[in-house]
Amino acid sequence: MKIIPKIGFAVIFHPFEENADMAQEIFENGKAILTSKKDLEIVVADDLIKDLNSAIKVGRKFKQVGVDVACLKLATWSSDELLLEIFSECEVPYIFWTYSHLHAGSLCGGQQFNMIFKELGKECIFVYGEDERALQKIMEYAQCVALRNQLKRIRLGQIGTRTQGMLEVACDEFSIREIIGPRVESIAFEKFREISKKFTDVMVMSTWEEIKSRVGKISITDTDGIMAIKNYFALKEIIESGQWSGITIQCYPSHMGEACLAFSLLADEGIPGACEGDLNSLILMYILMKFSGEPVHNIDLLYFFEQENCLLGSHCGCGSFKLASSPRAIELAHVRLANKGTCVLFPSQTGKVTMANLVGRKGTYRMGVLEGVALETELIFPGNPIKVRLPVSIPDFLNIVEEAGLGHHWIIARGTHGSKLMRLASLLGIDLITF
Repeated sequence: MKIIPKIGFAVIFHPFEENADMAQEIFENGKAILTSKKDLEIVVADDLIKDLNSAIKVGRKFKQVGVDVACLKLATWSSDELLLEIFSECEVPYIFWTYSHLHAGSLCGGQQFNMIFKELGKECIFVYGEDERALQKIMEYAQCVALRNQLKRIRLGQIGTRTQGMLEVACDEFSIREIIGPRVESIAFEKFREISKKFTDVMVMSTWEEIKSRVGKISITDTDGIMAIKNYFALKEIIESGQWSGITIQCYPSHMGEACLAFSLLADEGIPGACEGDLNSLILMYILMKFSGEPVHNIDLLYFFEQENCLLGSHCGCGSFKLASSPRAIELAHVRLANKGTCVLFPSQTGKVTMANLVGRKGTYRMGVLEGVALETELIFPGNPIKVRLPVSIPDFLNIVEEAGLGHHWIIARGTHGSKLMRLASLLGIDLITF
C-alpha cells in the first residue's frame, strides 16, 4: 500500500578538486545510507561521474530503468556541464546531495547545480549533510515525486453521481486529469445492483461468518450482513474489471448503508472509498493511504470541545477495522437516519494524526493541512468518531477554514505527514493552507 520511490544514485566529482580521490568511498557510504531505508528502491550507477562519457552512461541507465528521481552526491565541486548531460539523458527531478568538507567544494557545487535547475525551470532539491534530517528530506521528496507519477497512471471509479445538494463535491474531470493526473470512470448505480445480485447467500456466507468473528457486537440480522457482503463482492468485481485504484459512491440519502462495510473491507486491501460521490476527497484518501501505508478516516467536522481545544469528526461508519480503538469496540449496525444497511461503528485509535482537505478545480485547487493528536473518545456519534486536539486555537482554525473556503470532508491519517503533503501540493501546483 505504501509508496516506494525508485531513486537513481550516483556520485559526481571533478578530478582536479581536493577529495576527488575519496569519490569511491563517498559513493559507497552514500549507497549504504540510502539502502538502509526499506521504503526506498535504490538504482545504483555503474560508474562515478567525472567526464562526458560517464555522465551519459549514468543518465541512460537511470532512464532505462525508469527512476522517479535522480540523486547526485557531490564528492567535490563539479562542472554543471556534466549535470546537464545527465539530465539530457534522464529528465526527472533531481536531488543534489552535499556534505561537509572545507576544501572539497561539495556545498558550493550543490548550490550551483540548484541555481542552474531553478533558472531552467527544472525540479530539484538541494540537501546538505548526512544526518537523519537530510535523509528524511531525500526520502520525502522522492516519495512525493513517485506519488505524483503514480497519480498520473491510476483510474478512479464513481458509482452513481455526486450527492444532490452538495455542489461542493462537484468535480471537473478535466481539472483532475490535468492538474493531479487520475482518469475517472463512472457507472450507473443500477449496474452495481445488477452485479450484486449475481452472488448467492451460499457464495458469501463464509466471508460473513469470518467478519462476525472479528467484531465485538452485532446489531443487525444475518440478512443485512449477507447483503452487505454481496455488495462488497460486487464492488471488488467492478474495481478489478475497471482496474480502479479507488472508488466513490452516491450513498446519501437513498443508498445509505449499502457500501459502508464494503468500504471498510476494501480499505484493508489498499482501495480507498469516499462517501457521497466526492472525487476530490477520494484522491486525498489515496494520497494519504500511500504516505501512511494504512487505511485513513473520511470525516465530517461535527463538534468542538472548547476546553480541550479539540474537534470531533465522523461519518456514518465505513472505517477500516484497523482504525478502531479495539476489535471489541467494533459494532455492526444500521446506518443512522435511514436505519438500514450495514455500518461499521467504533471509536478511533489515539496518537499523532494528519488532517487534510482538498477542494476546488483548475485555478482554485487548494489543500488544507494540519497535524494534531487524536485523543481517547467514546462512541458519541454513530459512526467512527475521532477526537483531535488542534495545533491552533479553535477560533484560529475556523478563521483559516473560512478564509480559505475549505470543504466539510476531511481525511485523517495516523502519523505525521504534513511536510509530505506540503511538498506534493507544491509539485502539483496546488495552493497550500497550513494551520
